[in-house]
Amino acid sequence: MKMKKITANSMQEATIQIRQQLGKDAVILNSKTVVKRKLFGLKKQQMVEVIAVLDQDFEERAGKGLQPAAAPIPVLPKKEQIQHLTQELSAATQAVKAAPSHSQPLEYARNERHAGILPDSLMKIDQKLKDQGLDDEIRDECLKGLLTKGAVKEEQIEKELEKLLTGMLPAHTSDEPMIRSKYIVLFGSTGAGKTTTIAKLAAKTAIQQQKKIAFITTDTYRIAAIEQLKTYAELLNAPLEVCYSREDFVKAQQTFKDYDHIFIDTAGRNFKEEAYIKELTDIIPFDESIQSFLVMSATSKYQDMKAMVKRFEHVPIDQFIFTKVDETDTMGTIFQIIAESQIGLGFLTNGQNVPEDILESSPLDLTRMVLQ
Repeated sequence: MKMKKITANSMQEATIQIRQQLGKDAVILNSKTVVKRKLFGLKKQQMVEVIAVLDQDFEERAGKGLQPAAAPIPVLPKKEQIQHLTQELSAATQAVKAAPSHSQPLEYARNERHAGILPDSLMKIDQKLKDQGLDDEIRDECLKGLLTKGAVKEEQIEKELEKLLTGMLPAHTSDEPMIRSKYIVLFGSTGAGKTTTIAKLAAKTAIQQQKKIAFITTDTYRIAAIEQLKTYAELLNAPLEVCYSREDFVKAQQTFKDYDHIFIDTAGRNFKEEAYIKELTDIIPFDESIQSFLVMSATSKYQDMKAMVKRFEHVPIDQFIFTKVDETDTMGTIFQIIAESQIGLGFLTNGQNVPEDILESSPLDLTRMVLQ
């Protein structure tokens, strides 16, 4: 057995020295912060002192094709080590955030900083969350939380990680109905699936809850969209009004004053067009009686989703609806947008069938989708 005590300016530097002197199979037994005096004792400097060991018997057995007697048992970090590790993770996150988006060396440096410091179980979790599309900041918050809780075993990690991720999302009261207002409006860019989604919501409300429903559409750009919604309205025995202006909308409100819920479909347009937002707010009075959903495709890129939320910042967004969930393997982008905006998740759609392919989703449900 070969043992080394190394003093370095940082844990990263110490890890590099350990690899150089003992090899990649070395195990860190202990680390602590020490104060060293320089310039004849006039200057103090905080440094990291690490004790590492290499089991040479293990190397010999491995070289002969023999298995070690037992796998090395990871040592749980002590309180001061956890503090140091979380500081290292924070520094790595800040470095990556400050770097240009094209800077690959910093991403490599971040991985190198974690490697050899974090237990393998946490490194695997970090990679899993990265594969799901979660950025460095959220992943490092998870790692720091897991370290603070002392969770390095798989069964501990799963339970604590679920709590950490769910806590990043806006809370949802489980006994509060998802459709809770008289007027429900869906808006978003073209191709997101608003008309089919509004038909699913209306059908569930009419069939399962036995509510009296009606439709309003302001989508006067596509005749096909009006015809599609008219077909759904006839199937549900619900009236439909087409509105071209605010005056038409007010008249429709009067016409449907005795109805429980009125579902409002809007035009699908390029969200980058300022005129689209203006037309939307010119026709529909977004007040407290209206529950509004921004509809986005789950297959959209993160930057496009972020830009869309920014574009609609002057329109009250109560909740998100994400469509085409069945067409993607990753849910991290959805999680990221919700965690950043703190706008709640209302529904997910996972197919074209009306009304079956739509799901209510809680913060815990979304977290489990990300982890699974």
